[in-house]
Amino acid sequence: MLNKDPQGFSREDWRLCMEQVKQQDKHAFGLIFNHFSPRLKQFAFKHLGNEHVAIEVVQDTLAMVWQKAALFDGKKSALSTWIYTIARNLCFDMMRKQKGREPHVLADDIWPSDFTPPDMVEHYSPEQDRLKQQVLKFLDLLPEPQRKVVQAVYIEEIPHQQVADMFDIPLGTVKSRLRLAVEKLRLSMEGDRP
Repeated sequence: MLNKDPQGFSREDWRLCMEQVKQQDKHAFGLIFNHFSPRLKQFAFKHLGNEHVAIEVVQDTLAMVWQKAALFDGKKSALSTWIYTIARNLCFDMMRKQKGREPHVLADDIWPSDFTPPDMVEHYSPEQDRLKQQVLKFLDLLPEPQRKVVQAVYIEEIPHQQVADMFDIPLGTVKSRLRLAVEKLRLSMEGDRP
């Protein structure tokens, strides 16, 4: 398994790799490190907007993967889900520490972006359920084409390309409808705050 190209790893391959990491296997950890580092850096940079801080988040995330390997349960989630959840939580911690930054909601703050595996939105974070309820509350305010795309991508968690095929529209149209919808939802949610 460790001789395969990690690009083609299945969820089960990553689970087995992580089982080896639990046994302090540095080669298995190296595969995880090399595969996830660039993806995590992009993910963290999108959230934090600072390359040095993003690199720090990557290092902290992967250090936690090594140190807390025993906590990973492959029956509950994919390895990517677990790793991105750690990274996302570290990003949120960093954002809280950064003073004086303009608080604004991006699409990625509501739901994970394309870098993030679709199974990331799981049982780890109760705030996801609250966010879903908030979005559902304002969904009817969106024009029908945007509402259908938001419903499919965020509520039913269908991948973007599948949504494009389902509605027979280009992938770019799916993404632009999502961007417009997220902006409208953000304004509606901000207007609704007490």
